[in-house]
Amino acid sequence: MKTIDGRVRRAIAAVAAGRPVVLTDDSAPGNDAHLVFAADAATPELLAFTIRHTSGFIRAALPPAECERLDLPPMLQRAGGRADTAAPRVAVGRSGPGAGSAASGRARTIAARASEGSGADDFSRPGHVIPVESHDDGVLGRPGAAEAAVDLSRLGGRRPAGVLCEIVSRDDPTGMATGAESVQFAVEHGLAVVSIGELASYRRRTEPQVVRLAQTTMPAGRGVHRVIGYRDIHDGGEHLVVIVGTAGARGPVPLHVHVECICGDVFGSSACACGGELDRALASMTAGGCGVIVYLRPSGSLRGCGLSVARDAPSPDLASQTVAWILRDLGVYSVRLSDDTPGFGLVMFGAIREHGLQVQEQTSGWRVAG
Repeated sequence: MKTIDGRVRRAIAAVAAGRPVVLTDDSAPGNDAHLVFAADAATPELLAFTIRHTSGFIRAALPPAECERLDLPPMLQRAGGRADTAAPRVAVGRSGPGAGSAASGRARTIAARASEGSGADDFSRPGHVIPVESHDDGVLGRPGAAEAAVDLSRLGGRRPAGVLCEIVSRDDPTGMATGAESVQFAVEHGLAVVSIGELASYRRRTEPQVVRLAQTTMPAGRGVHRVIGYRDIHDGGEHLVVIVGTAGARGPVPLHVHVECICGDVFGSSACACGGELDRALASMTAGGCGVIVYLRPSGSLRGCGLSVARDAPSPDLASQTVAWILRDLGVYSVRLSDDTPGFGLVMFGAIREHGLQVQEQTSGWRVAG
């Protein structure tokens, strides 16, 4: 993770300094790459460089609020298009002399669009620069190039507006550059390289992912325990934490992470072990006087063994970041991990270690269930 964080930080520093970076997308066919930079850093020289090495179809990505402030209506008046791509807005140009399709004209338009002092009347319609609306949550809301451009600009301390355009293949000028070509291009021009996935992972590790909703007490088993409700900031999933005793007061805390299973947890289904594992964890923690149960309820439909389809299963990486941020909020920095933790748990506790929390392995502990 140190290597990934280093790449992301180098890209953020480059964008903060007004330089372009190469953005790759491991999930895209052919791993297409974009040249990306902060919109408020646009200059004729930077636009000329971009036009020379890309398709020339230059977009300026803006958050929804900025699109509304600048009166940039959608190109499509009716709902349509793909939900996983940034929605294009009506193309605009900077009003006044010097506006046009040349690098200098597009640079003026892009820089003005990123300016906090610009208004809707400062632009003519149609124009030569196409705005696209990014997701409010950036790459954590939609893992796209437009969102990454805005995120990198924001993280670099600049206005939340980014410029993006696909890099053209030098070997085949009729197509886009492959992943290997884009890295070679970055080396030749001294540019930082970062992927959308790396940026999303970095944000999950460095920005809080949950917020407290409520707190109460709950009689359960042979004790009365503290219960805290959390909400995922990005997907809206709501989670419960049951605290037995005083968490963190006596060294490593027994931890049981449980993913919602309505069949086993509520109806006691014998088709799975979920309900029994949850009951045993609570009973053992109560007997020992200490422990934390994190009950994950991912957003979407109800989960239950035999009911959920594969796409409904929570991502181990996302779930692990949720658990790590909950533990940090609780002030729990040392947990106890059993030797029989399954693969999902190993990923989870790896993420916990990345957050600076200590994990003690032993034969008696709590495992991830559900």
